[in-house]
Amino acid sequence: TATFTITDNDTTSGIVLPAGFTQTAVATGIASGTALAVAPDGRIFVLEQTGAVRVIKNGVLLPTPAFTVPTVSESERGLLGITFDPAFATNNRVYVYYTVGGPSPAPAHNRISRFTLSGDVAVAGSETVLMELPNTTYRIDNGGALEFGGDGKLYVAVGNDVEWNNAQDLTNPFGKILRI
Repeated sequence: TATFTITDNDTTSGIVLPAGFTQTAVATGIASGTALAVAPDGRIFVLEQTGAVRVIKNGVLLPTPAFTVPTVSESERGLLGITFDPAFATNNRVYVYYTVGGPSPAPAHNRISRFTLSGDVAVAGSETVLMELPNTTYRIDNGGALEFGGDGKLYVAVGNDVEWNNAQDLTNPFGKILRI
């Protein structure tokens, strides 16, 4: 079994991999990477906190981002999550979770959007906003993981906005896994 690493040229991490694993640099030049997802066709989509969705195709980081979202990228905010539609091979849809609003100290909130790709870039004007979450108070605990379940629903991990009781409060979406 092997794994891969997308690196920002940091070779001093000191990570010791388990037996049978190797560390291989797949790409360099990623700025503040936050998440990645591998498309069914093998392309690797890497998120940069500042809003660019970068594509690694056939082992090469493409110079042009697939698309860029306007985001607030301070602290733990920014472009935070990505996943592919279960029917990606036919509809080319990709979903992202990112912070909009601000800049600080103005209110900011997280958004879940869908884009349609044509080749390695998004179709102009294809963003469909699925959900605007409420304004966040803090710059940390934003969540952002996205994944489709076996039921075909989109599951979204929403951070608790540093309010531990939000997870038990069913009147707000913070500290939850939402099903769309």
